Amino acid sequence: MDKKIKTLKRIIVLLVGQFIAAAAFNQILVPNNLVPVGLGGLATVINNLTGLNVQLLLMLLSLPIIIWAFLKYERKQVYYAAFCFWLFTFYIGFVDKILPTFLTDPIIASIFGGVLLGVAGGMVIRQGVANGPEAIVGLYLKEKKDITVGNFFMVINTIIIFSSIIYGDLTLIIYSLISTYIASKVTDVVILGSHKIFIVNIMSDNYLEITEFIHKELDRGVTFVQSLDTHSVKKKMLIKTVITKTELIELKNYIHNLDDDSFVYVTESAGVIGGGFTA
Repeated sequence: MDKKIKTLKRIIVLLVGQFIAAAAFNQILVPNNLVPVGLGGLATVINNLTGLNVQLLLMLLSLPIIIWAFLKYERKQVYYAAFCFWLFTFYIGFVDKILPTFLTDPIIASIFGGVLLGVAGGMVIRQGVANGPEAIVGLYLKEKKDITVGNFFMVINTIIIFSSIIYGDLTLIIYSLISTYIASKVTDVVILGSHKIFIVNIMSDNYLEITEFIHKELDRGVTFVQSLDTHSVKKKMLIKTVITKTELIELKNYIHNLDDDSFVYVTESAGVIGGGFTA
């Protein structure tokens, strides 16, 4: 794809994604007294305590992080993160003028708001862009301190949501946590897709029969890795293959019917390219 077209496509996705995020924040979560995640959530808590303008708070909270990131982190990533956050802050100022406020039961608001935030976050991150200054901090900690981005967000968002206990009640905090959980899961689905792929490792004396089954019945490839069973001090062949959930069930049933001492362990893949799999 031409670089200019790719850049234009990315900007359009960011424009749409951040609009959806602002709508979920301003028209669903905040009106129903739920605390959003990230700097938006922190700005909401401060706004409820002081009455200060949310847009102003967002700018003040993000500025030191952006300055720090500009000095410490990859410039291109910082530019995109700042652009995304500016878009979000800009949309906050007028989204209520073109969209209705969605006042409803808190549990419905937490689900609906969480889904929209997840879709928006997934759209942005799929473009390889950090969707705000706090995401830059998460990426930095992952690279420098080996702290996962997920763990960073879990800690910081939990602190932000529970800080609302100053003016809110525990029930709304629970709903806010539900919204955060839903948003994270939907984000994963948007980024990785709902089609789960599994990596299967099989240690078996019947590796040739199992391989034939995988080739003929599942139409998947197999990799052999020569291994050593430390219990029997005996060389064995480790079979590695990548299959779908349905194929995993078929393979497990086949191995179970062999009634041997096969050892199987399965891990979920974050993504697969090629080999008959679609992205």
